[in-house]
Amino acid sequence: MQEDQQYLVPDYYPAFRCKQGSCRTPCCEGWPISFSMQDYFRLLSIPCSDELRRLLDGAMHLCDHPTPDHYAQISPRFDGQCPMHQPDGLCRMHAELGEEMLSAVCRLYPRGIRTGSDREASCANSCEAVPEMLLSHSAPLSFRLFPVRHCLPDAPPRIHHFHTAGREQEIRLWLISHLQNRAYSLPRRMLLLGEALQAVDRALADRDEAQLDALLSNRETLHVPDAVDAGHAQLTAGLAAAEEMLSIMDARSRSIHDYGKAALAYFGEGEAAFARYEQAAAGFAALIPEWETWLEHLLVNHMFFVQFPFQDRPVSLMDEYLALCAVYAMLRFLLLGWTAEHPSREAAVDVCAAAFRLIDHTEFDRFAAPTLRRMGCDDWAHLRQLLCL
Repeated sequence: MQEDQQYLVPDYYPAFRCKQGSCRTPCCEGWPISFSMQDYFRLLSIPCSDELRRLLDGAMHLCDHPTPDHYAQISPRFDGQCPMHQPDGLCRMHAELGEEMLSAVCRLYPRGIRTGSDREASCANSCEAVPEMLLSHSAPLSFRLFPVRHCLPDAPPRIHHFHTAGREQEIRLWLISHLQNRAYSLPRRMLLLGEALQAVDRALADRDEAQLDALLSNRETLHVPDAVDAGHAQLTAGLAAAEEMLSIMDARSRSIHDYGKAALAYFGEGEAAFARYEQAAAGFAALIPEWETWLEHLLVNHMFFVQFPFQDRPVSLMDEYLALCAVYAMLRFLLLGWTAEHPSREAAVDVCAAAFRLIDHTEFDRFAAPTLRRMGCDDWAHLRQLLCL
């Protein structure tokens, strides 16, 4: 892959810097680190210290079903730490051999470099440095061209294709603009995004390029949903749905297990749950007065990172929207439940980074929509309840 090509990036991207040894949760914790065949055989013969050679020989294993891109991996230790993780927080391989000897995932993370027809680059919210940066970012995220200088692997061929009339990136940025429309509350913007996605979905299904052009040029006026009712009944129903959803998804992820368990225990059940929710919501608003702006950034960054709603999988656009609603509800539930008893901005950042380890790096989006559907939360009335959290 040629270097110095222009990529569309969020405005924070050029300023991103790894926290190195100062991370509270290292990015390698709990995950196997995969190596390509080329990287694996290069490491087998690389000159290094005796101690590093013993670590490499004991830690690297061939994958069960090796491919040229995922040929071998370093498995975490019994405590979830990477064997290369030093007491000072730095990587032993990086410190002794240099960045060029790291696997592609370690060299690039948390950057997501998309080398398809629309070249894009952004950073995953699962790296705690990213939510920290976004927490101090007040203006809506903007996007600009920037030269990306990483040595990139070739992008795998796309398996699933959507009819987008050649305007995929334009559609995605148009959808993002609705979530950034601060004339409305964030829950109301989420509903507006759903209206916009439905309208685009109809135009694409009908191959109506004139209608699509009218939407993207804002000549077609969308219906703006009414304000989300945050009354007692709505909040109670939304809280119950979030609790049920989290109890299902929590079992699938080590990263959010402790946060989910604590949040579920904090809220409890019945009328006490609603009273505790109101108390937690007030505390969170006092802790992070700009919480709506922060969640807007996190959601927008997630949408851009995964190329919402045209991910490479056989899922309908409305299922992708349901998954995004699940992201919002789960974030809000975890943030309120955890910071109620751990009231610090660092604790809030840690919750978000842990949640996006599940959201951005698993099949979360694929099972979130079916989960909401099984719960009966896939219609507008129930989505309003979920989004009023």
